Amino acid sequence: MHLGFRQDIQGLRALAVLLVALDHARIGPFHGGFVGVDVFFVISGYLITSLLVAEAERSDTVSLLGFYGRRARRILPAATVVLVFTVVGSIAVLSAVEAKSAVDYAVWATFFATNFKLVSDGTDYFNAEAAASPFQHYWSLAVEEQFYLVWPVVVIGLCWWMRREADDRASARHAAGRRAGYHPGALVRAAAVPVLLAIVVASFVWCVVHTRTDPVSAYYSPFTRAWELCLGALAACLAPAIARGVPAWLFALASWAGVLAVLAAALTFDSTTLFPGHLAALPVLGTVLLLLGGLGPAAWGPQRLLTVAPMRAVGDWSYSLYLWHWPLLIFAGALWGRPSGLYGAAVVVVAVVLAAASYRWVENPFRRGQGLPRAGHLRGVLLYPAVVLVTLPLVLVGNRVVDAQLSGGGPPVTLSEYGQSEGDPPPEFSDDPVVALVQASVLAAQNGMAIPADLEPSLLGLADDRPDVGECEYFQINEDRPLCPRGDPDADRTLVLLGDSHARQWMPALDVLTERFGYTAYYLVREGCPSADVTPWLKNGTGPSTACAAFQDWAVDQVEELDPDVVLMASEANPAFADDDGNLVDDVEGKAELFRVGMERQVARVAPHTDRVVIIGDPPALRLSPAGCLSERDADLGSCLSGEDPTSLTMIDALRQAARATDTPFVETGQWFCASEKCPTVIGRYIARRDRAHISTPYSAYLADELEARIRLGPVSPSRR
Repeated sequence: MHLGFRQDIQGLRALAVLLVALDHARIGPFHGGFVGVDVFFVISGYLITSLLVAEAERSDTVSLLGFYGRRARRILPAATVVLVFTVVGSIAVLSAVEAKSAVDYAVWATFFATNFKLVSDGTDYFNAEAAASPFQHYWSLAVEEQFYLVWPVVVIGLCWWMRREADDRASARHAAGRRAGYHPGALVRAAAVPVLLAIVVASFVWCVVHTRTDPVSAYYSPFTRAWELCLGALAACLAPAIARGVPAWLFALASWAGVLAVLAAALTFDSTTLFPGHLAALPVLGTVLLLLGGLGPAAWGPQRLLTVAPMRAVGDWSYSLYLWHWPLLIFAGALWGRPSGLYGAAVVVVAVVLAAASYRWVENPFRRGQGLPRAGHLRGVLLYPAVVLVTLPLVLVGNRVVDAQLSGGGPPVTLSEYGQSEGDPPPEFSDDPVVALVQASVLAAQNGMAIPADLEPSLLGLADDRPDVGECEYFQINEDRPLCPRGDPDADRTLVLLGDSHARQWMPALDVLTERFGYTAYYLVREGCPSADVTPWLKNGTGPSTACAAFQDWAVDQVEELDPDVVLMASEANPAFADDDGNLVDDVEGKAELFRVGMERQVARVAPHTDRVVIIGDPPALRLSPAGCLSERDADLGSCLSGEDPTSLTMIDALRQAARATDTPFVETGQWFCASEKCPTVIGRYIARRDRAHISTPYSAYLADELEARIRLGPVSPSRR
């Protein structure tokens, strides 16, 4: 029975890291390779707990200094080398905005809090279109280290409790000696079992619930992942008893079941899987079976495959390989496009070479004490402040370099300054000043004019530039939805805005208008929930959004109760809809038809309860990311001139048809963003979009007068009659 060093666990580590790397590099069918991280969690819980309880059995306690010294020598050197490389590489390769974000993430990575930063930023692990941080993979290190801030202390507490029990027994029996031969450390495994079971149950339940209500937070939270580490710890505590009582053939059978469970998850899960949730139990329990099955398997077990030399080698390098592969993929994607197939395999091969070098010249010397003079536990712990002393100056320098890249620039685009050459004939601009500025901005881009220096919003603030809805963030609310009056709360007239984030983007303009003309405004908007009576398909692929359908019904009820003077409706078509039979519809034409019919139905539901309904059309979506193109080195306005996204044009036309069919006013907005099918990212001094599809807050406010000319909230002037 193998209770000491196990080469099969090295092979299991290799399997885990290869699944992760293959998934990230888009190689082969392993679209659920992200479960390799779950495998790592279980292995880590098993190995660390095995060491802790073994120490407790030897000495009746655990040395925190020794534990953290060993962890520091194991984790910090390679993590710091990759961190320094990643900061330097981000500044050299990524756009200034992406580099600024990476430098910020380096600080969170230094203090093992990357997972909290990802939650704060709302970073969806499965959102393939979002720009990923080259430090994003440090989240799993953070979860492990957060767990190990607590678990050794719990083991020490159990040792103390067992020692107290021993003293009480010795005193009661009047035995000679302090514990009369009673060794509390030997009982720590048994004492830990109920504690671990309680954590597993509580964490797993929270994981399942939280994954459905807040999947982004659930993915990165230590509280929703603790059960995975604790199951590994539980396996470590039970290993001696299991090793004595299970026949070899059953070990082998359990091991093969574990292999099948892990591979099934890697092959059948993908970015649409609601994860972690209850589905995480498949790879987690599979790993537990492999760990326990390796205690004494028959010769026909999978351990022979896991212990072949290449698997053991990759297992040795697995930690460094995990660290290196992700920033290399990010940098390769920035330079040559997102890696996949043979291209992705080439990047992974480079990562393997760097991992082998890191293992030999960074990991091993420090782990064995060769990198520290007179290495001891205290010197190991002192690596933490040493890393901070290395990282923080690097971050300060990196921030200065990035800030220098973002500073400077030219004047804003105007009708008299659009990068024209001397002697160019003056163009014919529209009489509408906003449309004219869009036309001038297209010319400025075509003329290669410099990006203006004082952009609104700033490039660094672009990602967070969205209207504040206060307490009425309905996406986070399932019951007891409040109403948040805006505009003029004492007004006699009422305006209601219905829709998703593409309705929310008009709030800055409507705030200006409702205050100016005396309306109490209610913005009944929910992310991902269109104003049309159509049910979006959840992005995680699990089915129709019942929460959105419930919100739409609630919003119509509020319109009926408020009896508003005007209802404005705006929204974008979601990536997919559910038809009336609950079936998935994700083709463009099918979605457009559902969108059109749904908007007609919603207008019919709302119209009896208001004087006027107005549909605000979306502007065409861009084909590029504003933050990315504006912060590229040597970029000018021409670098950021985009065509119109054809899918968005189809969806806009669906709303236009619905407005025509219901005789509802329709606000055309495309001319405020594009001219001659060209869409400038910068209009005047404004970054018009915060991303490919959403209007920036300052530009929305700038469009207030243009919007008013179409929706007519104020008194009608003679020129409009």
